[in-house]
Order: sequence, then C-alpha cells, then structure tokens
Amino acid sequence: MGTSAGYWILIFWVAAPGESIARIDIFLQLSDMKPWVPENGVEFHWGDVFVCEPDWHWGVRNLPDLDLWYVTEGSGWISDGKRRTLVGAGDCLLLRTGGYYDSGHDPARPLTLIAIHFDLIGEGGEPLRLHDGDLPPLLRRMGAGGFFRELLMRALRCHQDGRRAEAGAWLQAALMEVVREDAHSWPAGRTGLHAQSIQEICERVRRHPGRPVRVESLAAELHVSPEHFCRVFRQLQGMSPRAFIARTRMEGAQALLWTSSHSVARIAELLGYQSPSYFSRQFKSVIGLSPSAFRRGDRKANSTTGRGTSPRP
Repeated sequence: MGTSAGYWILIFWVAAPGESIARIDIFLQLSDMKPWVPENGVEFHWGDVFVCEPDWHWGVRNLPDLDLWYVTEGSGWISDGKRRTLVGAGDCLLLRTGGYYDSGHDPARPLTLIAIHFDLIGEGGEPLRLHDGDLPPLLRRMGAGGFFRELLMRALRCHQDGRRAEAGAWLQAALMEVVREDAHSWPAGRTGLHAQSIQEICERVRRHPGRPVRVESLAAELHVSPEHFCRVFRQLQGMSPRAFIARTRMEGAQALLWTSSHSVARIAELLGYQSPSYFSRQFKSVIGLSPSAFRRGDRKANSTTGRGTSPRP
C-alpha cells in the first residue's frame, strides 16, 4: 500500500465540564499501517446476526470466501483441522477462503455471533486471493468491542437495505480495526504487561497532549528505571517517549489549526507550550510551514501528520 493514498477516520468529542478544549483525535491513518486490507476495498457478499440454538453445530469444507465472525455472547470452539480454539464474547475470527472448519459451543452458554462473508478486491476489481501467510491470525480479542460491533452492524444494515457500496465501506473500516487490534496484541510475560501499559500511556498522551509529562513519572508507573522505560518504549513505538509526545502535540496542533479559530498563541498554550514562538519554531521544523501558513491552506501539500520527521529526542 502506497503512502500517497491515505484515509483518515476522525473522532470528534466535546470536552467534559472543566476541561479546556474540545479535542479532535486522529484515530487511524490507514496508509501508515501497511495492512492486508487493500485500498480498493472489499466486496460484502452476505451476513447476519446468528443466535445459535443449544444443539447448534457448524462445519464447512473449502470455504468459498473470507468469513468474519464476531462473538457477542456465549462460549464455544472452532477447529481448522490443525487445532481447536476456544472462543467467547469479544473474540473476532477471520476464516480463510478454502478453509476446513468445524465449530460448536456449550449448550448451556450458546453462541451469538455476527458473521459476514466477503472478498478483498484487487486493483483490477477482481477478488484478491492472499496466501495464508499474508493474512492475520485466526483469532483476536477486540479491545473496543462496542465500537467494532457498531461498525459491523452498520455494514449489515446497509447491505440489507441494498446499499452495497456503503456496506463495503463500513466493513472495510471494521477490518482496519482488526488490523489495529492485531498491531497492538501483547506478547506474553513481563514484556506484554509493559507493552499494554505503554499503550495506555500513549492513549492518555493522545487524549491530553497539553498535560505536562515527565519520563521519570511514566517510568515510575511501570516500576522500572527511566532508562529501561525508554528502551522498551522505543522498541514498541519506534521512537523515544519525548519524540512521541512532541509528535502527538504536532498532530494536535494541525487538527486545531485546521478545525478551530483559536489563535496560534492559544493553541500553543492548549498543547502545553510555554512559549508561542518556540511552538511556532518546532511546528515549522516538523511540518515545513509556519502555523499561520498551514492554516492559510498550504497544509495539503506539506502536512506530515503521522508520516513526517519527528523532533529529535
């Protein structure tokens, strides 16, 4: 996937009473994730919500397309002929084209699941057949389950109403949420615990980019030294904590310049900069434009949110 064709999903929310700013957070940029979901989209074949009876059992040989499951209730299992995997509420499965599967559940806790059959679309508009190694794992637990379920339900409703293009768009958004979840899956052991804690720290910084942050305080949250914290953070995020904080503030600055009428000085204040002139210098060093020039409309050609050079740590 090239970096020239990026899509943005923006989430808007109004600050709670006592907070100083209505934040716009850049939730996901597809072009940076290099996922298995193609830019050309997906073709939604059919799908439904299945409330399984206690005696339910399902099996298929040579599955004709990709099949996405999202379990909302119950406890069950699925076998692909190599191993049997337990599944429960919050689990998402991606069944492969050509696969052999058997599935059942605990009759006392029957499954309820959303299932959608689809194909990935290639550049010529034909179904894209990826090798198994190019596809993600069979199973993952979705962290933002309510959000993911809503994406799938919107895709289902659009398909049922005959709005096929919209159904495909919502399904593609859901698949990108799978990509995001897989990218943040945690390894086992202490490293996994640190990875999850660091991800929570990153989310906190994104939501409140103007709050003062000290690396020493972040390290103390994980009960490790600042040096060890920085090593693990760089390993997981690809940059130092200070570079991540600076980049996140630049992303927030671009969003505020784009969507608010705040002065440059006010934006600098909201993002935790004590000096508007220092903020302007840092913005220009990262984005390539002054904040005022960016706001005037040159941002399209020069904006580097999520892709530009981060400030040096």
